[in-house]
Amino acid sequence: MKASVQYNDRIGHAAADIANINYNQIAELCNLGERFTIIGISLYGTDEISVSLICRDNVESTNENEVLVDVFPAVELSVGDVMERLNVTINITNNLIYDDPNLETDREHTIEEDE
Repeated sequence: MKASVQYNDRIGHAAADIANINYNQIAELCNLGERFTIIGISLYGTDEISVSLICRDNVESTNENEVLVDVFPAVELSVGDVMERLNVTINITNNLIYDDPNLETDREHTIEEDE
């Protein structure tokens, strides 16, 4: 799945914990029925985050052509409804070496007020 925004100025990677999220209950809450199967989550925005469900359309899909749709349910979902924790990293440079999804920092450092 590929994330995109209006200009795609920068790209990055995301990771989420979802162990205690029940997507069958979310599908039922959102009235997806048998037509749609949730295969992913899309988050969009800054001050207000829009949550949509990336779904396989089981009616329109065939063995030769899988149809994926971005479903905006009538029920408003929050980020906490669809994942426990989220980490997003964005490469803000023009240097492609930082686009490596396996790139890790060497340590953490907290800046104190008096530094």
